[in-house]
Amino acid sequence: MLRMFFRYLGLTLLILAVGCTSPSTSATEDTSVKPSAPAKQESAEAREVVRPKKPDREERVPARLPQKGVLVALVRWGSTTLGVFDVASGKLVRWSTTQTGDLVVSQAANRLAYLVREGPNPARNRIEILDFRSGEILIVEPAADYAILGFALSPEGKQLGYAAMNIRVSRSTQVTSRVGLADLERQDTRVTLSSNPREAAVEGIPVPFEWSNRTGRIYLQGWLPFRGMVKQSIWAMSPDGSNLTRIIREPDYTGIPRLSPDGSRLSFLASDLERLPRDYVAPPGAPPGNTLFVLNLANGEKEPWAQRTDSAWGSFAWSESGEEILAVEQAWLKGRFRDVEILRIAKGKSVSVEKIDQSESLKEITTILECRDGALYWVEKNSASAKLYGKTKGNLQPLFDLPEGHIELLGCLNR
Repeated sequence: MLRMFFRYLGLTLLILAVGCTSPSTSATEDTSVKPSAPAKQESAEAREVVRPKKPDREERVPARLPQKGVLVALVRWGSTTLGVFDVASGKLVRWSTTQTGDLVVSQAANRLAYLVREGPNPARNRIEILDFRSGEILIVEPAADYAILGFALSPEGKQLGYAAMNIRVSRSTQVTSRVGLADLERQDTRVTLSSNPREAAVEGIPVPFEWSNRTGRIYLQGWLPFRGMVKQSIWAMSPDGSNLTRIIREPDYTGIPRLSPDGSRLSFLASDLERLPRDYVAPPGAPPGNTLFVLNLANGEKEPWAQRTDSAWGSFAWSESGEEILAVEQAWLKGRFRDVEILRIAKGKSVSVEKIDQSESLKEITTILECRDGALYWVEKNSASAKLYGKTKGNLQPLFDLPEGHIELLGCLNR
């Protein structure tokens, strides 16, 4: 029993860890190489289960949601409160509060999927999918001994691609994992990819993070579970598990990848070590990304949209039109990278959106979002608190304060 307890404890810490990738001086894609570890395989073992959940009174979505708003998650002390900021009234409408730890979330159409943690055993974690218009909740429960790692909703919100790892039998030399597809309308699941039991997962477990409405493919990151959940490589596959290909090589990826709104392009960060400050000492993991790349998913062409010397990029997101990227520039100040400016970037050019005052205290822009009407929102984190800002037609306004915890922007609500 003690041996099993310590195994669960060790794997729990690994799964909750957040890692980065190894440094690289360039970024290349390889659309022909398939990773050897994952292989398409029909599995006879128990699969994940989809079932409806009857929400408690505290979880019910208000009957009248605003016509225009921003979906937000307020994260504090290991729990997350979902809600929507009403742009017209300037009020935050809250609903469901649940235990999530570090937020893992996917939003598409009128559905929001998020990972709920039930104690220290990751095999008890589950995915909840909330329809924030009807208030209905579906639950995806993992099969016995499996822990959910990540997932992505289909563009219409009717399917969910997910990855799970068997924490009972996995070892550092051999990881048992699988990728599955949940049909949320029929409420059933099937395994589309499973690890090869005869080979070690050298390139990691493929974990879905986005689903493109343009290409129809699911995009995945490689996770290394026994190396602190380091994330490396970017792969793509068809929803049925076929045509699994690597599109970004292992050492090239350093930043969280983002699909453009139309699903035709992928943006990500890479590091050029020669452009980093001379006195910069890289911590374990990856150095900051100082090149912002955009990959055309149709033809595989990759272009640097922005590069910096002695500076780097922080949070970034696509504009609503998909023609620009909103990114936070970081300057090397007092021995560390600090957020100094929000820029609107197109290929080969950039325009300043807002300067970030670092004179009084250290501030970090953690998330950015632009909505259909051109309104821009971002979250500024300061010590233990967070503040939501909005900028419309050149006017900047503080919208909401969270004294303890942080705020995540999940999407725009337009009805």
